Amino acid sequence: MNNNGEQTIHDVRYVRAWQADTKRKGRRGLRPAMLGWAALALLASPFAGGAPAAAADSASSMPPVICLDPGHQLKGNNALEPTGPNSRAMKPKVSSGTQGTATGKAEYVLTLEVSKRIQTELEAMGYTVVMTRETHDVDISNKERAEVANNTGADLFLRIHADGDASSKTQGASVLYPAKAVSVSPEQYGQSEAAARLVLDELVAATGAKSRGTVPRSDLSGFNWSTVPNVLVEMGFMTNAEEDRLLSTDEYQSKMAKGIAEGVNRYITEVAGKSPWLPQPYVGWLDLTDNAYLFDRTDGRLVPIGAYLGPQTVTVREKADDWYRIDTWLGSNWIQLPQGQTLLAAS
Repeated sequence: MNNNGEQTIHDVRYVRAWQADTKRKGRRGLRPAMLGWAALALLASPFAGGAPAAAADSASSMPPVICLDPGHQLKGNNALEPTGPNSRAMKPKVSSGTQGTATGKAEYVLTLEVSKRIQTELEAMGYTVVMTRETHDVDISNKERAEVANNTGADLFLRIHADGDASSKTQGASVLYPAKAVSVSPEQYGQSEAAARLVLDELVAATGAKSRGTVPRSDLSGFNWSTVPNVLVEMGFMTNAEEDRLLSTDEYQSKMAKGIAEGVNRYITEVAGKSPWLPQPYVGWLDLTDNAYLFDRTDGRLVPIGAYLGPQTVTVREKADDWYRIDTWLGSNWIQLPQGQTLLAAS
């Protein structure tokens, strides 16, 4: 065993002795010493070849991330790209979208307006939101937008669009999702279908819009390149003058954002089985009887830092579900409550 390994054993022994001493003398009088002993028990071990299984298990229960894609952009890009992996069919990378017949507003403007409102609603609920664009003057193809969601490991890829039709009378909202034939797995298909239904239900309930239902599609590049659950919201028809004006009002945009966000929340909690990330202040202690891997919260994600704590008592500052922010000699880190562990509230 190397020197670092020998020091690890030595440290854990001292921590166990300290814990026994703590129980004899009483926890309250020894709190100031906790941070120092935490330093001794911190086992710095870079994760060679990837995180240990325990850290990987923790990563699987990370707070959910929503990738939000405001449809279109200032200028369409008619250069061609494959409509999906191994596909010979080609489509323009991104179209310019439709335009309001009454407002004259471009679809790319409307989608970003509403997406920013949805972002605010979701973040207030405790979700991490990754935007594919935050300005109009970008050049991001539909394939590239899907890759943003894939690369962030999004729990849902939420695409925001508005509709257009040759008839000025056509109106209503719909939610599209990838057809079974283009889904990467039955699980992705089922999750996308469920998300589409819940988002549409809540959007219609919040706005009173006419429902045009949920529709599976196999011809959309953004669906075909996606490996995560995903839906596309068609908020309404900009080619219907009445609906076009409605889509641009603050009140209606607020209702749409709240409805869509609630649909996403229902999907995450009821179907994906996750919870939004809402840390709350908490003062207490945690007796660790096994190793606990340390994480930093970076860009909304919990990232392993390459170290873990050995058995000891630690001070808790915040909690979010079974995640706890604790004091360590590195400063402040997050751990996931190990099974069988007991959180002791401050008295």
